[in-house]
Amino acid sequence: MKGRRFILLIEIIIVVALSIFTSILALWKVALNVGYIYQRDSSPAFYLSSYQYALTFLGFPAIMDNVYIPIVVLLYFNVISPMLADWVSYFIFPFALSVPSMYFASRYFLRDTKNWVRITVSSIVAFLYAISPTSYYYSHWSNYAAFYALLPALIAGTFYALNKGGLIGSFILSLFASLTTTDPRGFVFTFFIIITILIYRHKLKDMRTFLLSIPFYFLINFRLFLILYYNFHSYSSISFSISNQQLWLNYLTFNLLDSLRGLSLFRPLVSYLAIGNSIVIYILSFSFVITGILGYIFLKKREGEASYFIILYIFLVLIISSDVDLLSYKIALNLVYPILNFLSQTPIYNYLWLFLPTYITEMILAPLFLLVSLVLAKILSNHYLIPLFFLIIVSQFAFSSSMIFSGNYLGQYNPVQPPAPILELGEFLKTHTVGNILVSAVVPSNWVEFISTLPNITTAPLLNTSSIGVILNDYGVEYVVTTVNDNITLSIINSHKNVFSLVFNNSYFLVYKNNDFTYNIISPVYVNFDYPSFPVSNGTEKVNIIPSYLMFEIPPKYLGGYIGNATYAELLVLSAYKQGVTPVSLNVKHLPFPTNFTNTINVNVYDEEILSSFPRISFISVSNSSSINLDVRPGLYKVVIIYISVPGGGVFSVNNGTYSLSVSTSSPNISIVFSCLGDMYISHEASLIFNGNSLSYLLGLMFIPYNISLLKNMSNIIAYNTSSYPYYSSPTGRALGNANSDFSIYSLSIIINLITLCFSILIFIVYIVWRTHFRKINLKIMFHVFNHGKGKR
Repeated sequence: MKGRRFILLIEIIIVVALSIFTSILALWKVALNVGYIYQRDSSPAFYLSSYQYALTFLGFPAIMDNVYIPIVVLLYFNVISPMLADWVSYFIFPFALSVPSMYFASRYFLRDTKNWVRITVSSIVAFLYAISPTSYYYSHWSNYAAFYALLPALIAGTFYALNKGGLIGSFILSLFASLTTTDPRGFVFTFFIIITILIYRHKLKDMRTFLLSIPFYFLINFRLFLILYYNFHSYSSISFSISNQQLWLNYLTFNLLDSLRGLSLFRPLVSYLAIGNSIVIYILSFSFVITGILGYIFLKKREGEASYFIILYIFLVLIISSDVDLLSYKIALNLVYPILNFLSQTPIYNYLWLFLPTYITEMILAPLFLLVSLVLAKILSNHYLIPLFFLIIVSQFAFSSSMIFSGNYLGQYNPVQPPAPILELGEFLKTHTVGNILVSAVVPSNWVEFISTLPNITTAPLLNTSSIGVILNDYGVEYVVTTVNDNITLSIINSHKNVFSLVFNNSYFLVYKNNDFTYNIISPVYVNFDYPSFPVSNGTEKVNIIPSYLMFEIPPKYLGGYIGNATYAELLVLSAYKQGVTPVSLNVKHLPFPTNFTNTINVNVYDEEILSSFPRISFISVSNSSSINLDVRPGLYKVVIIYISVPGGGVFSVNNGTYSLSVSTSSPNISIVFSCLGDMYISHEASLIFNGNSLSYLLGLMFIPYNISLLKNMSNIIAYNTSSYPYYSSPTGRALGNANSDFSIYSLSIIINLITLCFSILIFIVYIVWRTHFRKINLKIMFHVFNHGKGKR
């Protein structure tokens, strides 16, 4: 027993040392410079205090991540600074966390091997798992990285818990499942892994253990279910938009050879050809794939966990792979595509983004590396095969070599510290801002990332007009930030000294308060047909404004007219909508590519520019000649089509079976166009036709009754007032309605979760104590019976 404890102590020391070494080696340049890391999907708010930074993790889905909680607690009690928390998280997720997870998972499955073999293999495999290209890629996001890192622990922990059985096994299973519940995908993937293990083992005892673990899991993660219950509709809407933009993202371009190595969508982002001969490195990158698959054939105990590993690995690889290159042929796979294509036309579509191949890749390497650890243990046990052992290890290390040698993930992670003037500016704005902030300043290029993360940054026109304050207020702008060397901005501000008041000056940045700012604007809603431009002549009063493409999201009773100039078609649409006429509902499909009318986002240069120029826009795209039937009542109509003009766009036509009305969407500029096609009589059928072979975009199609009145005098329109408040991410800087905060529900959910967590731990402790006490009673009874029987003889 003492010998086992000593070996375990040695292993713990090895794992701790290896975790520290691996994380520093993976990002050795980053380790030399503490600072905030701004990268593709992370822009830390440098101006927040530790307490405030901790509160930012109370939102969904960050609040799901159990692994990040210790860092949040340290921040909450001001033990560490936000900069240190941001910096150290890149070392922990996934590099430092992967080592103990993979080590003890490998150790568990190698429990019957010799100590030195188990320790050697587990250490090497854990190190290589932590520095794999897949590990580097997911380090962009702490929640994805945490799932990747802890997946080996989940697999081993599930086998261990099911073998343990009973209430203890159930509690252990719920703990491991809670660790990998790092985000919505982590939740789904955790459930998937556990279910596959249950199916593989197909034991009734395991099912009882699993079912008994559900109450414990619910108690440990109670905050998650409470928040989802409270705000499910909001998350459901977000899910729909994510599916629209991400579901088919490169879905048909996942090559089998990339999937085998845990590379898929991010294959171009992973550079492993920078060191040495590219062909040699490419061949060596398959070392673990070949070792795992061929080695499995030579394992004697293939009926154990090894079979589960290879089945799970091959299954995951095949379901995300679209094709495989065989000699000069490209063979299509797309095994899961027909299923997703069917599900995309059902309500499940909203949640298919959870199963994107991009993220399924998180699960591929864990079973492969665990399988390889079994194979390497067999190889290392035979001293004749030790050279082969080293060849496999060196080959896999070469796969990650370029990223390790770079020291900062190929230049993507560069810690920076905010300069003193920006820190002072951020501190002021943090404590004084309730509205939006407009930054018009001249700053060094390396300061831009700090400027972009200031609180409530928005975009708005800074027009040199007497109505400048009112216009800025329409965009929710409370403060204008500039610099002492920005002469253009200062000249505009100095021309309107009655509108702006200097409230902050640190000899570099100047902050001016907009004296015309009001937190709420109460008025009808007016449509801006010139968006993103703002008509100067209409800046005389404080009104709620929306861009034309969002007009149909506002109930007609709140529309009070328009600002600026309007074409006949635009005025006709507004008049018709105000009188109850809505766009025709089009029965579009969620297709992988817009070969037909679809509302799915096809990622390309036009889509990206449209989404950037017109935030929150929803469009229907089409790229090949096709048609769609329209459900329109018989009658005489004025036909108006709303589309986005793009270079090389095709032609939309409306046909009534006799003749067609058409418009070309081709234009040098990308803009929103309202076009009145003409008059059309509908007797029994109508269809929308597209002719062309390039992407074109449709926003809406309206059949306006011929006798509908045109509202020329907007001042006579009856409209209800509505309230708006500053909202920096809105296209107009404001959101309609009243501002509300979910902070209270998040705080309440955490408090309740602490209670339920303590309750679950109490149940577990009571059970352990009761079981121990019950065993002692049984031993006493057995001892008494034994002695009593012996005395009789």
